[in-house]
Amino acid sequence: MRTTQRIFMAVAMMAAALAGWGAESATQLLQRCADKLLSAPSVSARFTIRGAEGDVAGTMVMARERFRMNSPQLNIWFDGRTQWSALAQTREVNITEPTAEELLTSNPFAIITDYSRSYNCRLLKNEAGTAANLRQVELTPKKSGADIRRAVITIDASTLWPVKAVVTMASGATVNAAVSNCATGKKLSSADFTFKPSALPGYEVVDLR
Repeated sequence: MRTTQRIFMAVAMMAAALAGWGAESATQLLQRCADKLLSAPSVSARFTIRGAEGDVAGTMVMARERFRMNSPQLNIWFDGRTQWSALAQTREVNITEPTAEELLTSNPFAIITDYSRSYNCRLLKNEAGTAANLRQVELTPKKSGADIRRAVITIDASTLWPVKAVVTMASGATVNAAVSNCATGKKLSSADFTFKPSALPGYEVVDLR
């Protein structure tokens, strides 16, 4: 009888511990993912972004807040302040200084490194058929009136790499991004994230700042 009671007590203690872990794990998991992204000299990956204006697939390189994206339809450089967006269809390069929330339309994973300041987060239950190593974290804005209504980030808990982000804007528009083949790389200079006119000869530069 005492053995049975001890088993029940052990199970109850484990359940209580898991409940406490669940309440904290969203923040902990997101922070570990952010730490991995921020501590790497650079991170490269393949991506697919689905949005209202169509799908864009290509490669990206990130180094802390800076990133560069290359695809047949769109190329983006962001040096931490200024963004250059080169559209193949119009042969234009638009120069802007996007807000943190505006950046999410071009790099949905930027929310990971800036979540603690602006978002509340919680773990979601995995849907049936989801791989056991994947975790979904929901982020909602701490303040009303934010451009982002909701974001769900999927993280591979075994590698701490993000693999998917679904961002719902206040307008109702949704940006759905998937990432694969994440790998750390060498340290890059700020020039690697700055647009050079020689890279796209014949493109018109439009300064929208």
